[in-house]
Amino acid sequence: MPRMDVGNKLIWRCLRQHLPSGTRLTSVCRSPENQLALIVRRATSKGYAFKRPPHVNDESSWLEAWRLVNTKDNPVAKPGRSMHQKGLAYDLAGPNLHSILAAIKQAAAKGSIHLIPPRPGWTNPRLEGGCVHVEIDAATLDFDPFDYA
Repeated sequence: MPRMDVGNKLIWRCLRQHLPSGTRLTSVCRSPENQLALIVRRATSKGYAFKRPPHVNDESSWLEAWRLVNTKDNPVAKPGRSMHQKGLAYDLAGPNLHSILAAIKQAAAKGSIHLIPPRPGWTNPRLEGGCVHVEIDAATLDFDPFDYA
């Protein structure tokens, strides 16, 4: 299970009841250091060789690598600028990403989750590489009241 705080766990509990079978939560909270590690993994897998060890606080040590891996189809935020750092982004994978995307939109339409408004050039939710990335800031757990017998 990805790193989550209590609020993330509650939002996940609300969201997962709407998702198709086989959907997996692959990422939620990600520190700037973990964001940089993601960039390093993707860049080195593409054959990029760092001139010096990358450090979060030294943008010049990783900026060229970030430019290589930050693509339209699979964008990557710079360390310190990711919604994962704020604990508001959820990456979901599964056998049918389009079904996951549709289920998220349906959950939002029902009021079960509240999506962070899209930004210019950035839809929410969206397909990214091999996952659905969604930014959620609130959720409502719906239930039917019942009496104990």
